[in-house]
Amino acid sequence: MATFFSASCPSCGAKIDIQSQTTLMVACPKCQSNLLFNNNSLALSGEHSAILEDFSAIQIGSSGTIKKEIFQVIGRLQVQYHDKDDKQKVGGTWNEWYIQFNSGKTGWLSDSNGNYVYLDQLTLEEDKPLPLPAFHDITVGKELKLSRTGYSFYACDIRNAVLLQNAVQGELPFIPKKDLDIRVVDARAEERFITLDYTDPKNLEVFMGFAVNFHQLSWQNLRSERDIQETAGELKGATQESKCPNCGGNIQWITGVTENVNCRYCGSEIAINYNVAELIKAHNLRAIQREAMALEIGQKAKIDGKEWIVLGMMCQSELEGDQTQLAIQNKMKKDFVTFSGDQWHEYLLFSFPDQFMWLVQSGPNDWAVSNTQNIWPKIGHNLRPIHPSGQQLPRLYDYGGRVKFAIGSFYYQVSPGDMTYYIDYGREDQKLSLEMTDNEMSWSRATSVSMKRLNEWFKDSGGLKQISPKAQSSLLTHSSDYHPRSNSAALFLIIFLVINIPIFLMDFSQFIISAIIVGVLLNSISNN
Repeated sequence: MATFFSASCPSCGAKIDIQSQTTLMVACPKCQSNLLFNNNSLALSGEHSAILEDFSAIQIGSSGTIKKEIFQVIGRLQVQYHDKDDKQKVGGTWNEWYIQFNSGKTGWLSDSNGNYVYLDQLTLEEDKPLPLPAFHDITVGKELKLSRTGYSFYACDIRNAVLLQNAVQGELPFIPKKDLDIRVVDARAEERFITLDYTDPKNLEVFMGFAVNFHQLSWQNLRSERDIQETAGELKGATQESKCPNCGGNIQWITGVTENVNCRYCGSEIAINYNVAELIKAHNLRAIQREAMALEIGQKAKIDGKEWIVLGMMCQSELEGDQTQLAIQNKMKKDFVTFSGDQWHEYLLFSFPDQFMWLVQSGPNDWAVSNTQNIWPKIGHNLRPIHPSGQQLPRLYDYGGRVKFAIGSFYYQVSPGDMTYYIDYGREDQKLSLEMTDNEMSWSRATSVSMKRLNEWFKDSGGLKQISPKAQSSLLTHSSDYHPRSNSAALFLIIFLVINIPIFLMDFSQFIISAIIVGVLLNSISNN
């Protein structure tokens, strides 16, 4: 690809080549100085980029093909952030790769847990603004119509976050900022994808694109495993060990894949930063919870010639569906959602280099393989999926899930109490599931799998463990951090206060006596 401009770094003298006419910042490959490019000259910005050497195979100079057009990677933005509303929720790190096609057109390749999306900035005309809602009016699942495209998109990710750091490699068409409050909405429609950036209230930015399969991009000049090991220190997919900062037990994670660990001994939530385990939240997991696991963390399976490893397991309590939907829409307090008494387990599996899947156990012999969909189904009224034949898929049921506990490592932070609303469509043995939280929405496809096949997959690592009825019943009654009795007590207390307002106004001493009696009764309920 032709070089547009060449000069020497004003800091170290290294040669700098610029390939895009839209470049405003470039990072020196030798001294990592962030340089401002303006009027065919380079100037020091006073900032340096400290790229966290991760395990991506992409590098500056990698090339590939999208829709028969050859592109080259000319820049990289590595972003770290945390949730603005809940600073204990670890945001994470992701890469945005800036690419340029042979025609000179530029765009972005975004990676999220092995799912890749190509995006190009949409030019907005001042006299023809897009009829888009305000950021605070967008909720997960809301339909967004772009008249210019004729498509309806559905909000799938709403982020109100704080950028902690922006690290740069190569060229960028803007000057990144840190400690910046961002407000971003992602939306999908089948393979189509848009990002609405509301960060600057005076300048809405819209990026549009589509999902792509990394392995079908005809890549050239990717980093080898040896290159990755030399820069990052380990191989992607290697197992690492450390001590839990809370209880001292051994914890394990997969290098370059999982950034969050839930200790298998105490259940504490731990973030992995630069291979150092940092405590987020301490918990005290009961041993009976581990006894209820049919698969062990680290256990391996051989599926269609590929090796998979069990990274983590979460246990979810089933909740009443309508109430869960209201709770994630902030129309009902989450503590008042009714618990049905049922539960299920979800095991996260990983296969090198970038593949994840879930094994879901909803009964002693009831298992399914579930995969998150990078290309969504066609959606009709009320978010109902439509089969390629044009028929709506039959709705099976809706329900909620609340995380009771989690063990092992995950590619996102899992906390007890996390709530998700589900709607299942299709057939019992092959379901399409809509999954919604208060800020995310996704689709997954689940296919039933027999116990015989599961044991064949895991036969070289011991097969599935038989769970005793005692462990299952003990887990149901004792392990949950959520107790419906406490909700009933709180609701009773609220009712008592409301109906006794007249007594409070007329005879305060009588109100105090009644309150003491009610307090004793509620304490008895909690203890029993």
